[in-house]
Amino acid sequence: MDKQQFNDEINKIEVPQSDVRAVIKKGITKAQKEKTVKRKSKRLAIPLIASSLVFGFFGSGFVVPQMGHVLADVPIIGKVYSPFHDSVGKNLAASKLVTELNERAVSNGVGVTINGVYYDGGRISVTFKVDHLSPKSNDFWYDVKIADGSDKWSSAAQYDGRITSEGCVGQLLIDYPDKDLPKHMTLPLTFTEFNGVKGQWKFDIPIHQLANKKVNIGQSVQSDEKDLKMNFETITFGKGSAILDYKSIYSLVGKNDMTRIDKVTDDKGNIIDVLTSGTEFGRKRVGNRIESEERSTIGKIPENAKFLKIYPYVRYSGSYVTHPLDRKGFEMKSTRGDETLKVHQIQQSKGELTIQYSLDNIDLKHLRIDLENFGENMNLIDTAEIGKEQPAMGHFVKGNTIKVLDSDSLQYQATFKLDSEHGIDDFSLENYSLEVPFSMLLPEKKLPPITVNLE
Repeated sequence: MDKQQFNDEINKIEVPQSDVRAVIKKGITKAQKEKTVKRKSKRLAIPLIASSLVFGFFGSGFVVPQMGHVLADVPIIGKVYSPFHDSVGKNLAASKLVTELNERAVSNGVGVTINGVYYDGGRISVTFKVDHLSPKSNDFWYDVKIADGSDKWSSAAQYDGRITSEGCVGQLLIDYPDKDLPKHMTLPLTFTEFNGVKGQWKFDIPIHQLANKKVNIGQSVQSDEKDLKMNFETITFGKGSAILDYKSIYSLVGKNDMTRIDKVTDDKGNIIDVLTSGTEFGRKRVGNRIESEERSTIGKIPENAKFLKIYPYVRYSGSYVTHPLDRKGFEMKSTRGDETLKVHQIQQSKGELTIQYSLDNIDLKHLRIDLENFGENMNLIDTAEIGKEQPAMGHFVKGNTIKVLDSDSLQYQATFKLDSEHGIDDFSLENYSLEVPFSMLLPEKKLPPITVNLE
């Protein structure tokens, strides 16, 4: 299951907001440890840093736009990006390349001011401040519609926010969702909720791309098995960042594999931040291959750099493997490797199904996740629903709780809740199967690095 599918599933489940936000924060923390496209939920909770707020009252909604101009007060605007650890924003602010808009909207007593915008390479940043909002917890979260509200925009954005001594501040970071980058555009934003306060805070943000330079790369790398190839096309140098455009060509078996950039260094060995990696513009089948136009965004490249060294890798993927439940036990095997799962015992009692299992042929040295997390992602599914894009409600159980029986021999116990609110309506051992995400156990594989001359 990819991230978008995961978000779709989460959105269908009604649970308390506090629980949702806690889960999202846990997922974000884990995702930030991976070098991949960072996608955060539109409804985001952020821990309290400080809360010294002045409370007041505003009337019905209105917008006060003022003429945009380049920010001259570098120390102040530089501080805007500090809470979000945005090195690009801080560098651009230091060079007076961030545009101040100072557009304000008020609805239901809460005011929102858009205060800083930049569009560098393919990255758009919008910072804002919220006043006269009284958080009832240590969280600040909001809902916002970007552009037409389509998935391509919402999945292209990172949503962040903080509660500071000066009030609630937020940042939208958007990696432009289309391959062709416009020089100028108007970006509609509609905020609809802040910490439970609903309203309509509408803005039309003028966006102007900073000057950049595009250089052709024209190099390719492929895996040892020759089942995957990356054609590096261009690198576009912005003022505070750069974007790499490339085409990844996958085998049909690896149609869901993902190429990523692990790291980038210059000729002096300086590491250049990989900000996002693997933004995709659509996959299509060409003959017996799958082609995907992709982009990665990296930090600012030193002006005196003679060359860049780019280190790509591939993250293998695969579909879930299923097997009918059988009290006698059974064995399941990955379709992409030698990883196996052996079910030793199945017990059903008091609305629960307990499965004892062990794992074999696991590459522990190169695991991307812990084995308990792998087990938690196993599901139960009505055998008649296998292969459907979305199984019917009441015919599957997603996830379970894991108990480690013996960490040395990789023996575990999974307990599925059958009678929960989102459990199974009429469970019978004979009609259900175990669904296992073996792709989570597949290792990442490094591809040969390429060198891009800059002189």
